[in-house]
Amino acid sequence: MAKPVLYYMPVSSPCRTVIAIARMLDIDMEMKVMNLFEKEHLSPEFVQINPFHRIPTFVDVDGFVMDESRAICMYLIQSRQPDSSLYPRDDLKIRSQIDRWIQFDIGFYPTISMPVYSALFDRPLDQSQLDRAKETLKILNDVMAGFYGRFITGSEQITLADVTMYFTFNMMEIASDYYDFDDYPHLKTWYQRVMESLKPYDSDGMFVEAIETMKQYVRQKKATGTSN
Repeated sequence: MAKPVLYYMPVSSPCRTVIAIARMLDIDMEMKVMNLFEKEHLSPEFVQINPFHRIPTFVDVDGFVMDESRAICMYLIQSRQPDSSLYPRDDLKIRSQIDRWIQFDIGFYPTISMPVYSALFDRPLDQSQLDRAKETLKILNDVMAGFYGRFITGSEQITLADVTMYFTFNMMEIASDYYDFDDYPHLKTWYQRVMESLKPYDSDGMFVEAIETMKQYVRQKKATGTSN
């Protein structure tokens, strides 16, 4: 029986978001690794599938193609388990909160990940952008103070918003020279809660290994003096 295909790179946070959601939905996919450092995403074969040559890219069994991790996740939930609490179709307020936090995540990802990409691609560190990231983290920490052990929407159940934001906040672990979770205790509590919820879906250790791989790579870049 044909399987849907996911083109991905394990160290990519957006790719891990899709993989986590697929595993939570028990979707069996054919996994095809794309090494961006080797420019495999620019091959004519892949560009034909996705002219924007981005990962993750998802190809369903009928040939339907999707990219953009959050859009892929929404499609997976709505096409496979539309009643899932990950993105509930019958609770407008919770679903609107999920949409709200996903929109926040889209805007915040480039900011919080800036120190990592500065190291990876030998770009100057933008101190003003780092300061903005830390200010946003402070506000977010204050907002999370009112969660009282709940997830990002205020729900008792994990949602798509928690999953996508969790993998974005992996960047704080990777860029630990610039961010300290202990400075944001309520954010740290939420992060650890989501981490525990995702552990059953990381039996192969991919999620943990990806963070450690990225940490090591950033350290190597710094040690060789090729990053700021």
